[in-house]
Amino acid sequence: MGTGATTTYKMNATNYDDDDEIRNGSPDTLVLKIEEISDNEIDSTLFILYDHKVSHYIVYGKRSNVFAKLEFVPYSFRCKSVFDLTDFISFVKCKQNKWNYTLYNYDNLPCNSDDISYDFLKSLDGDRSYEIAGYDNKVFNDRYLVKTLKMLKGVFNIY
Repeated sequence: MGTGATTTYKMNATNYDDDDEIRNGSPDTLVLKIEEISDNEIDSTLFILYDHKVSHYIVYGKRSNVFAKLEFVPYSFRCKSVFDLTDFISFVKCKQNKWNYTLYNYDNLPCNSDDISYDFLKSLDGDRSYEIAGYDNKVFNDRYLVKTLKMLKGVFNIY
């Protein structure tokens, strides 16, 4: 992506007006779901979005219960750097396992990202009408992951 495209899509907090958000509802938001596949079962799921109001990536995740007889606790974390996020994802997901990537366009997320949770995103997950694209059984690729995460930051709507 050239520098012109980066400038075109770059947004700072002063461009995002809370009053417009209240008048027009929540803007469409890209959410990336990454599932780790181990022994043909989903081992863990991450939902990742970029909050333009606070300039943070937010990752919501949970391990599946298929390999353990306990209930794993969902988690969420924020980070500013796509590289810190990539490092985190690379740590919590086994690079040797296959990964599923699904990109969603949600128009019904709460305006405040503090009101979003793993369970909320998981409840929307079954509705394929929000799905833009999906790629199953992919091999981990660091460059592809960074490129995809940057897209979450660079592609957005302002209402």
